[in-house]
Amino acid sequence: MLDPVSSIAFEMQAGKGMFALLLGSGVSRSAKIPTGWDITLDLVRRVAALRGDDAGADPAAWYASAFGKAPDYSELLDVLATTQTLRQQVVRPYIEPSDEERARGEKLPTAAHRAIANLMAKGYVRVVLTTNFDPLLEQALAEIGVNVTVIASADHVAGALPLVHAGPTIVKLHGDYLDTRIRNTLVELSDYEPAINDLLDQIFDQFGLIICGWSGEWDVALKAAIDRAPTRRFPTYWASRGAPASAARALIERRGARAVQIDGADGFFDMLEQRIQAIEALRRPHPLSTDIAVAMLKEYLPEERHQIRLHDLLTGEFGRALDRLNGLNFSVASWDPKEFARQAAQYSAATEPLLPLAFTAGMWSNGRQAQLWQAFIAELAERRHGFSGVTALVDLRSFPASLVFYAFCFGALVGGHLPLIGELARKIADFGIGKFALGDALNIASVITDGGADRFKLLTDYANKRLPGSELIANTLRSVSKHVLRGSRAFDDALARLEMALAFGYAERMNSAEKGWFWAPPGRFLFDRELRDSLISLWRADYEARTLQSDLCVMAGLKQPPRFAEVQEQWKLPF
Repeated sequence: MLDPVSSIAFEMQAGKGMFALLLGSGVSRSAKIPTGWDITLDLVRRVAALRGDDAGADPAAWYASAFGKAPDYSELLDVLATTQTLRQQVVRPYIEPSDEERARGEKLPTAAHRAIANLMAKGYVRVVLTTNFDPLLEQALAEIGVNVTVIASADHVAGALPLVHAGPTIVKLHGDYLDTRIRNTLVELSDYEPAINDLLDQIFDQFGLIICGWSGEWDVALKAAIDRAPTRRFPTYWASRGAPASAARALIERRGARAVQIDGADGFFDMLEQRIQAIEALRRPHPLSTDIAVAMLKEYLPEERHQIRLHDLLTGEFGRALDRLNGLNFSVASWDPKEFARQAAQYSAATEPLLPLAFTAGMWSNGRQAQLWQAFIAELAERRHGFSGVTALVDLRSFPASLVFYAFCFGALVGGHLPLIGELARKIADFGIGKFALGDALNIASVITDGGADRFKLLTDYANKRLPGSELIANTLRSVSKHVLRGSRAFDDALARLEMALAFGYAERMNSAEKGWFWAPPGRFLFDRELRDSLISLWRADYEARTLQSDLCVMAGLKQPPRFAEVQEQWKLPF
């Protein structure tokens, strides 16, 4: 049996955009946002203080005794501030964080808001209904660059696009915190304007529903809208801490909903997003589709008459890979080791179908055919351009380019097309922080500049590796070359040649006398001293015989003599 969260995740992933969310105050509780009623009672205390009274433990009762009616949010603001601008200044401190609150992480988007924002950005959730009037969900969406339609009053409904065309939409049923018309009292919550009711009827009829953080006790009009929904074609889930209250139980029974016990909104939505991501990762293209693409590539590469078909095949595969990567749309705003590992795994899964094609293309392409791959790898590399945030997460956007780069270069090495490696390694791309040669910026030891390859230790399978980035590349290349390279010795020798050649290229292009330091990227070959020293010895002899036409110089794209002495000095002992 699946647990409830997994069941919801499967249904949301299978029916992308089928569910709407209904969020109550419980979703913003961990952000320390007061409810509308909390704010109303505090305003009552202020009014009492202005009259020289003490509202006591029951401000609502004091107000009813003093004014003969229940407290009304809008009327209280009119008493305390005479203009719209002043009224906003009264309300802002309840919702917007002070410097001290911001430092404590209060009144800011929570894990729940960010997970929901990611679900909306990826199209799993198109509509969010909320009784909250804070802007935290809008802020979470803005952090990842998503524009959202906000409907906070009946006036907004008239000017809004139909939901089918509107994109991500938030419906604030109680209004927005900067609008004095927010709903608080039982009278205000007993009915909606016709335009809002019509919108709710449409949503409850056309979408499944996931309810979280809402008790169902006071919102009479909202309960009525759920009750009158004419169909039950889509499921309803009600997530709550503890047993649902009586009003919720009645709605669950009438709606045929399923109650889901949760520890809190943050954990629930974060887990839901992770489960959906895991399901997506399992939906990689079937291996047969990759095999067919590789077979077509092999058919098209040898003959000039197939060049148009080759172009169409590759641009189609490149487009699909970019669609997969663009669909991930990860946040780079805050650092979390688990988030780094999750993003790396998703990027790897989205890139995986391309790697056998890249390896095959490296083995069999001529220089002109390789230009398509050069341009595409540069395009992948430049995906970090224009982003700011946590350096490791921004740099990780170029990780797919590294994987494709290594697969193509390894294929070229195995196929004996060494000039293709040097040409690709020297190609310049704009990474947003400067223009660098692909062979240097995409080297697995340098692609994540914030901490280098050690960041890959955060991946479960590489936590105990001495050079986790190099081991990751080794496992990736072993998978795509196993039908060509038989035996571990042949593979290790070939990978050592590639990693060492890239290191010599890096040593020429990235080090200079002015910098006062020297570094050549290490690889797993570093711990096979016999292999390392033997290969350098062979390359020294080859360079003395053929100079810049030697294998090392051609593979590394060198324009100057290889820096054998400095490289050997650095690699003399494993670190």
